[in-house]
Amino acid sequence: MLKSYGVPIERLNKGKPIIAPRDNWWENGVTNNAAAFYLERSATNDSIIKKLISQENLDDPKLENGVVAVHYRALPRKAPSKQHSRSYIGLALFTPEVELLKRYREPVILPSENPQGYDYLGVEDVRITRIGDTFYALYCGFDGKDMRVCMATSKDLINWKKLGLVKGDINSSNNKDAVLFPEKIDGHYFLLHRPMMGKISDRSMHLAMSNSPTGVWKNCGMLIHSFENPVCKDSWVGAGSVPISLGSERYLVIHHTGNWLNSSKREYDMDAAIFNFQNFSPDNPAEIVEKRLEHLMVPETDYEKNSSMSIDIVFPEGSYEYRGGIYIIYGAGGVYVSAAKANKKIFLECLEKSSNSNPFVKRL
Repeated sequence: MLKSYGVPIERLNKGKPIIAPRDNWWENGVTNNAAAFYLERSATNDSIIKKLISQENLDDPKLENGVVAVHYRALPRKAPSKQHSRSYIGLALFTPEVELLKRYREPVILPSENPQGYDYLGVEDVRITRIGDTFYALYCGFDGKDMRVCMATSKDLINWKKLGLVKGDINSSNNKDAVLFPEKIDGHYFLLHRPMMGKISDRSMHLAMSNSPTGVWKNCGMLIHSFENPVCKDSWVGAGSVPISLGSERYLVIHHTGNWLNSSKREYDMDAAIFNFQNFSPDNPAEIVEKRLEHLMVPETDYEKNSSMSIDIVFPEGSYEYRGGIYIIYGAGGVYVSAAKANKKIFLECLEKSSNSNPFVKRL
């Protein structure tokens, strides 16, 4: 196992999952990698919260600070009448302090019923961004051969309209881990993604830009590549949750690094960075990477370690701010959804003290 450095992280719910498989056929095998969207109480959000909770009265004290919608990936042990298990997107609602309010019995985004469909075998690893009054879900669609970036939209986080494969050159190869920034930056929309080209150690986080949230998306190039680590045979980097604005075109970016350890075990760790778009140039997008903090969080609990699959996983896909904390919703062990939080002030102080140089050679 790799070592954790830097920010103090508190695992919530006493380290136990907040979502685990249950008896519904579509989610009795795995429930993992999840988006998280925090709806604060407001005139606009209250109508959405009422629909999510299925009640007109929001006087319940548990609802006074709003709700967090968690959209998670789920797989059955075996799909009825299908040769392969297919992944679905389920929905659960929590208080901002991560107390469960409601979990939907049916999935809200389903794979295609067409065996030739672009997401027939998988609606995977969704991230959700709100721009204006529209929620944009980016996910990896898997057809049994190719993995490509797909999009769906919603007004209420329940009913989703699939838009199909994302337009632009980002789908000219297999691709995944797509995340849409929460606002326009200097007149453009930006998206993180991870093309799957070349050797596994070549896979890295890229940036794309567009004049519209729905594309056409043009890839600008690589942002972050993994550092060389003596205990790893291969490492690669992909996006995590929707970036959190820090103001002045700077963003907190929580992401992941995958590793094949020298022991032949696989491990996914949580990392963080600060992106500064004041330094953006389409010809050299990596200049926006101002700070990096590696191994912010590593698999440590029994839920995060999966000995049967020889893989340990902390995989962040959802995050939000609440009362001075950064809350992180992450996939644990490839089977569960868990939650953690960090003090925002300490988190950013640690990041500001970090650099872009390889930290591992001097540590090991």
